[in-house]
Amino acid sequence: MKTRLLILITLALVIFVSSFAGAQEKRDVTLSLWTHDGLYVEFFTNRQEEFAAMHPDINFTFDFQIIPDLPTVVLANLAAGEPIGDMIGIEQGWFPRFMQDDIIHDTMVDLTPLIGDKYDMVTEGRHTPFSSKGKVFGVDSSISAFVYFYQPAVFDLLGETVPTTWDEALATGAKMFADYGVHMFLIPNSGDHMMSYFNQRGAHIFDVNGNFVLGEEENYQRALEVLNLFREGIDNGTFKTFAGGDFWGASPITDFREGTGAGSIMPDWYGDYVLKLQAEDMAGDWRIAQMPSWDDGAGGPTATWGGTGFGAWAGSENAELATEFILNGYYTIENQLKRFEEIGYFPTMPAAFDDPRVAELSDPYFGGQKIGAVFRDISPDVPIWYQSVFRPAYQDKSAADMPLFYDGTLSAEEFLDGIIEYVEEEIEFSQ
Repeated sequence: MKTRLLILITLALVIFVSSFAGAQEKRDVTLSLWTHDGLYVEFFTNRQEEFAAMHPDINFTFDFQIIPDLPTVVLANLAAGEPIGDMIGIEQGWFPRFMQDDIIHDTMVDLTPLIGDKYDMVTEGRHTPFSSKGKVFGVDSSISAFVYFYQPAVFDLLGETVPTTWDEALATGAKMFADYGVHMFLIPNSGDHMMSYFNQRGAHIFDVNGNFVLGEEENYQRALEVLNLFREGIDNGTFKTFAGGDFWGASPITDFREGTGAGSIMPDWYGDYVLKLQAEDMAGDWRIAQMPSWDDGAGGPTATWGGTGFGAWAGSENAELATEFILNGYYTIENQLKRFEEIGYFPTMPAAFDDPRVAELSDPYFGGQKIGAVFRDISPDVPIWYQSVFRPAYQDKSAADMPLFYDGTLSAEEFLDGIIEYVEEEIEFSQ
């Protein structure tokens, strides 16, 4: 009897120990992320612990890397059949390269069904830069909405107020320059920058299917109105233009310091990653306001420029986990807020702007202004614009001709007609 009892106890212990050991076994998973920007490495690194806690059965190793010339490396690896990162950050300007020959459809996870009913949580204008044929392949990292960064002391000294419409801007800007030699807006010589103003006016360069539609009557006329606005503003001194990379260097900052430039209309990231870095000594001298709107109400209160969308490589053995990691980081309000707190990129979810961490944040650089409240008001209205494999053709021609438009060599019509002819020829050649 004692022998039998001993055997049963021993067997029970063996079963218990075996079960406990099995419960403790974890599978090893390495998740890799490739990006061009170390700020994203910082943000996603901060998400590692919480994601690991969601998967207690997995022993994670996270391998997050900054990859110089990321699109070239990724596309070369894909062409050669070599692996890439499980998660890839694609800057919006690179996205058309991944649309060529349906590379994006063949190699990256379609996030649309996984986003599901959370799609409407994000302002739609931040989905479309990373969409192709109605499918979303990347989730954006910042709202990238335009505001007017300005110096209130300059306006106070001149007895002027910040304009709210483009007609007011032209009238006030002409007076500021004629009487005091001050330019209201400093702007880059960039076709992409101009595209942002087309979008604000409601002019589309490409449609939802990637077709080139700038030549259609409504788009053409609205784009022409924008160009004529800039023509008048450049001629009367409201705008001052800067060629190439000069806009990102010392020259505009010198104008700001000397009071000959009142400010600039730029996306949210301009404050943290240009002004605060290059004009640290001007802390407290700045405020933000909504950019001017069109008097007839067509278009919206803001424009947009920039953005990086993160997607998952479909060829990864861990594609499902990679996708979950991205969506966990970007499709919860809490992590949208953490991204703002940790790396300064404003949420893409309008609802996140109601949180005091955004809406009530006082920024000393902007004189204690609650800048989040300004972005909250415009966050639902970020313009929708669409990508195309022919966007590089638009970019090449507009970059080549923009200086000629700015200096008056080309009229607004000649500038637009030249772009349309060039892109249509590129489309015809590709067929």
